[in-house]
Amino acid sequence: MLPDVDYVGSVSSTKADKSAVFEYDLGDAGTPVIRRAPLTIECSVADVYNTPNFESFICTIDNTYVAEEHLNEKGKINYDTLKPVLFEFPTYQYLRTGEVIGKCLSFKKTPGKPMWRAR
Repeated sequence: MLPDVDYVGSVSSTKADKSAVFEYDLGDAGTPVIRRAPLTIECSVADVYNTPNFESFICTIDNTYVAEEHLNEKGKINYDTLKPVLFEFPTYQYLRTGEVIGKCLSFKKTPGKPMWRAR
């Protein structure tokens, strides 16, 4: 999906009709939910922070839709199989996720020296 996602995210709708790029259904809150997306998080905008040349949206999650093959035995998202892609704004790069680096509350209990060094 990444080439299509990159296209709709980088081309202005004033310059191209992007409505046919993805087949979709409407989610419970009325948001278009892309049929082939393994994960969709339907949100509502709670607040907008304007900064020079940019807007940051603070959202609340209304619904989460996950392809069944990416659910674990407890019905929760299995990130070992899903491995979502992240978009990082300052560098405009896509990042692959999926490597577990530790469990919450499993690291040392006292602050001090860093546990790893910067490369």
